[in-house]
Amino acid sequence: MAYITQLKHLIQTELIPDVEDHIDELFEGIASAKDATVQERAELEDMQALRDEYKELLKELQSGDIDEEEAEQLYTELTAMREGSDEDDEDDLGYDEEDEEDEDDYDEFDIDKEDDQY
Repeated sequence: MAYITQLKHLIQTELIPDVEDHIDELFEGIASAKDATVQERAELEDMQALRDEYKELLKELQSGDIDEEEAEQLYTELTAMREGSDEDDEDDLGYDEEDEEDEDDYDEFDIDKEDDQY
């Protein structure tokens, strides 16, 4: 029962609230722009579908349709996805501003239209 309890807790206290917060942010952005882009609509639909999946999973947990082994697997997968997502947010997809190259670093490669040597 340990993983079933942990999975319920994870879904109820972290996953659903996080998705609902993201949905709210999307709605706020759409409302301020008075219209949604295709990308915003797609993201909103994806987030709503994800929320619905979490709620359905929670119902299955509460009804006993998911056993401890399956709960362990789901818990492991969901926490790994969540940790991966947090790392992406912190790393900004691996881009480090300190590695940002100065525009002048490549002046030696700039080709001048008046310069015929290239």
